[in-house]
Amino acid sequence: MKYIIFAILAVSFCSCQKVINVNLNSSSPKYVITGNIANDGNGATVSITKSLNFDEDNNFPDVSGAVVYVTDATNNITDTLTQATNGMYVGHNLTGIPGHSYNLHIQYDGQEFTSTSTMPTPVLLDSIYTQASLIGNNTNVVPLYHDPATPGNYYHFILKVLDSTSQEVYIRDDETNNGSIVKQALRNDINISNGDSVMVEMQCVDYGVYRYYQTLGQTMGQNSASPTNPVSNISGGALGYFSAHTVNRKKIIANK
Repeated sequence: MKYIIFAILAVSFCSCQKVINVNLNSSSPKYVITGNIANDGNGATVSITKSLNFDEDNNFPDVSGAVVYVTDATNNITDTLTQATNGMYVGHNLTGIPGHSYNLHIQYDGQEFTSTSTMPTPVLLDSIYTQASLIGNNTNVVPLYHDPATPGNYYHFILKVLDSTSQEVYIRDDETNNGSIVKQALRNDINISNGDSVMVEMQCVDYGVYRYYQTLGQTMGQNSASPTNPVSNISGGALGYFSAHTVNRKKIIANK
């Protein structure tokens, strides 16, 4: 199997970015799409690359010249994205609104890829703090938030220490703590020293995006020669995801 590398754009083109190494079970090239629109005013962003056969080199090609647009299905407003760099497309006149559904539509080389994601109601990230890990010498970071009484909330977290972004996949649901105050540590794979800047971004995502991240984490942990690909919410045969989500960020200076 080819060891495929693709970028997960956390929120937008100018936001923090982490690169996940995923051993994909793909015997033929596939398009890899990562699309995001959030409620931070930055508009939609879509990255399109192409995976490779196992016998090809590690030059993963960006896809240029695609027709990409995102529609606010609630307001029936469409934004045609323009190509900012090779493989990266950015929007101009859509702002993510909680409760609205968004449709992604891509046309390229006779193929068509579509996806729909609904932006959840935002949940406030109240605070973050550090605590010693119970295993090893690492310092973990704990986000604290109050899950709403309404069930069916899903969360994705991004952890950044100085200029390093954690490679861990952090997701939470409210199956066992619905309506509760939640303070579950993010197991940290980055060394944290006193005085380090620590940032946590909490994204409220819909179930399709949560399921993608859930299976992505499982894929990263597989040792099988034929791993299962993450479950994509994009139709048409592409890998990746399209996410309409809310964002809330907190930053602290570590003082262990």
